[in-house]
Amino acid sequence: MESLIRPAVPGDAPEVATLMYLAAKSHVETSIYDLTFPGSMEGRLAKLAALFTAQTRSWYHYSHYLVSESGGSIMGSLCGFNEQEAGGRLMQEAYSEIGTDRAEGKAMFERMQPFHRVNPKHYEDSWVIEHVAVFPEYRGQGVISALLQQILDRGRERGYSSAELNMLIGNTPAQRAYEKAGFFIVEENSDDEFMRIFGSPGMARLYMHL
Repeated sequence: MESLIRPAVPGDAPEVATLMYLAAKSHVETSIYDLTFPGSMEGRLAKLAALFTAQTRSWYHYSHYLVSESGGSIMGSLCGFNEQEAGGRLMQEAYSEIGTDRAEGKAMFERMQPFHRVNPKHYEDSWVIEHVAVFPEYRGQGVISALLQQILDRGRERGYSSAELNMLIGNTPAQRAYEKAGFFIVEENSDDEFMRIFGSPGMARLYMHL
């Protein structure tokens, strides 16, 4: 199967929004975005697409993403960024830009507490990988390995000496792919309420030298 990996563009929003949702769903039945954006699936994906195409260059922004494509169809995607450059204030601005008001933001923060308790923090000088996902029909074909290689090369080109990513504990196939790329687990956090909601004990942080 011939494929190419390219930088994402705004027109990729529908497919990449779905892949974002799948990445946050991992191997369990509930996606983290079910908690972030309650309501319809259509509305949930619209929010993710809006973050992807927003003017604010948070880590959701398309400029941080690579997509794998074959025959004009997107197979998978991921993003790479530094949290000091694409997180924090820019995340707040991006959510505000897509219409999240103060009350909704506060409610969202409260809903996400189980996630915040287990989500590991990253080093300030690390290249962070997020939203790694492949559509089911393209899994097992080396798509993730190829995407990881290119996004890690992007981090090296930008001068980073380490990379990190977080994953739900128990996603064995993903862990194998990450370890094959050179990552290893350095932290695991668990929480009873997170387990009740998501069916996973918590989250792990993986690290590698670039």
